[in-house]
Amino acid sequence: MSTRRSALASLPLVAVLLAACSQSKPEPTPLPASPGQPVALPATVSPGDIAPMLPAEVVDTTWLWVSLTTPVESVTVDAPDKYTIRFDKPGKLAVKADCNHGTSSYTVGADRKLKLGPMAFTRAMCPPGSLSDRFAKEVGRATSFFVKAGDLYLSLPTDSGTLRFRRQT
Repeated sequence: MSTRRSALASLPLVAVLLAACSQSKPEPTPLPASPGQPVALPATVSPGDIAPMLPAEVVDTTWLWVSLTTPVESVTVDAPDKYTIRFDKPGKLAVKADCNHGTSSYTVGADRKLKLGPMAFTRAMCPPGSLSDRFAKEVGRATSFFVKAGDLYLSLPTDSGTLRFRRQT
């Protein structure tokens, strides 16, 4: 019985230790590369600060997928209105891939670099011949963008292709 009492008596101590260990600790400040050099701390960026880096003509516009060009193939989309993207101001991307819909976050860096967060998609079975899976995969791989002659282009990594979009009218 005394072993049980001492085990019960130590429970508050265990709870205090667990609480102390689980508390968040601030990240340490990185040390300068060499003495005398200033320390560069990462800037905090909110989603509202990101969207202005996209051209005004790109944000809050629905873009229809027109084509995909890779080093080995060219795909022309028969029904562009089934495959769309929309970059919203708070750093959110909405994607329509035939019978599926998805969302992601995005950030824009220097030199029109584009970084998409993980995409959440519905998984409906689209009709035979649908490009839903291919479109979702390629959009998720986009690494940069540019606008040319009113069309939006998303470049894929290491020159593996380009998605072309036109503005929905």
